[in-house]
Amino acid sequence: MDTDKLKQWMDLAHKFDSGDFWKDIFGNGEEASGPDALDSRKKSDKLYPLADIFERGIEIWVLIELPGMRRQDVELTLAGGSLTVRGIVKIPLDNVTPLHTERFYGPFERTIALPQLGDQSRVRARMDLGLLMIRYERMQRLDEWIVIE
Repeated sequence: MDTDKLKQWMDLAHKFDSGDFWKDIFGNGEEASGPDALDSRKKSDKLYPLADIFERGIEIWVLIELPGMRRQDVELTLAGGSLTVRGIVKIPLDNVTPLHTERFYGPFERTIALPQLGDQSRVRARMDLGLLMIRYERMQRLDEWIVIE
């Protein structure tokens, strides 16, 4: 048995098992460095802020997590059937040097498609304990006959 071939195969199997295999093949061109490189890569892959959409009766509810933020630091806009939330998450302490961070800090913007938003739906929003709650009446259509041409 050729030991060099076996070693190459073992190295390849190790890369595949550790997750480096696909990164080596497709590569992103930049490598993060430093003690929190893995943390920063994981954070950038996630959507921020996190949002859930629920239906309750004739209302649609959108819940958006914004921990530590005040309502005056958040901007909401509605265009067509899309809601955009934007703002800047600031570190709540002054004159500090981050040693390890898992929370998101910095500017953000996320656009969320709103399901069943009618032309005349009144959208209401309120902020409570870091949770932005948006609600509106979903579009309702009465049963109607459609003429086939």
